Amino acid sequence: MTLWLIGRRAALESLRDRMTLLMSIFFAVVMPLGLLVLSLRPMVVDGAVDEDKLGGMLTFYLLMVGLAPAVSAVGIAAGQFAGEKERGILTPLLASPASNVAIFGGKVLGAIMPPLGYAVVGEMVYLVGIAGLLGPARLNLISPVLAAAMVCLVPEVTALAAIVASLISSRVRTFNAAQQLASMALIPVWGVVFGLVFRLTDWGYLGLIALLVGLLMLDVVVVAVAAASWQREEVLSQI
Repeated sequence: MTLWLIGRRAALESLRDRMTLLMSIFFAVVMPLGLLVLSLRPMVVDGAVDEDKLGGMLTFYLLMVGLAPAVSAVGIAAGQFAGEKERGILTPLLASPASNVAIFGGKVLGAIMPPLGYAVVGEMVYLVGIAGLLGPARLNLISPVLAAAMVCLVPEVTALAAIVASLISSRVRTFNAAQQLASMALIPVWGVVFGLVFRLTDWGYLGLIALLVGLLMLDVVVVAVAAASWQREEVLSQI
């Protein structure tokens, strides 16, 4: 219950940040439409891509549209500890009876919820845009199995990004430092994720399941290790 309350408060606070809100709206609305209007529609109109290749691109962009709001998760997570330390509002929470796990887990949850909400909006805008700009029949080109895998990858990768950023944020003194270090630390993560995605079609159903289960287990292990290693006393000493 405490974890949920901390997460809910963190999520609501992030929605009040104008820059994060504008960036999230851009990724959820402007980016999906931009991909369709500037990239996919011209190829379809010119006949520069066959139906099979177009189906693969539509499916891959489904992941890109869903993961784009995950960028804001890094910024939100960076502000959960380092940002609140700078503003002097973190001490009351650290002095509360809430456990370390509840505090850290709540901060991670608060960083995940808004981006996932924007990801849902982005996916809806993308699919409606395909029907409106490319024709409803183009929706049938998207592989249902691969599409489901792409959608399931979104919360798993977003959670991993938020966990890493939260852990870094709890160890540094400033929001800028947390955001910069988290962005650099996550570069190889994005590389591995997209590298694996390019191979999804070669793996079959068992490969897809193995990837999704593996990422889920990685999220659980990383958040458990991060929450267990994080100590509020260390953070309090930096305030």
